[in-house]
Amino acid sequence: MEYAAVILSGATQQLQKLFNADDLQQTQSLAELQQKVARAVLHLLQTDLNSLLNILYRIDVDERQVKQAMLLPSEPEMADCIARLIIKRELQKAQTRFIYRSN
Repeated sequence: MEYAAVILSGATQQLQKLFNADDLQQTQSLAELQQKVARAVLHLLQTDLNSLLNILYRIDVDERQVKQAMLLPSEPEMADCIARLIIKRELQKAQTRFIYRSN
């Protein structure tokens, strides 16, 4: 699914704040954002699981989907799946903010 640049930018800004990662701002595409968020998630999976869980709670990612992702056989697969869930939720929120800001 293709997202408008303004919605992708809004989601990227929120993710940058949550992960405290400056490299997210230079993201040009959804695929690139996915890759960078997956790296950040993998780092937190390996070093600070509590921080990752806190971020997931703040973003309001579906707990059942996160539990399913945690059952995947490898950490990189887990990180990739969780990153997709995070981005999907942030895009939904950015789209909602855009719609209501425009009205």
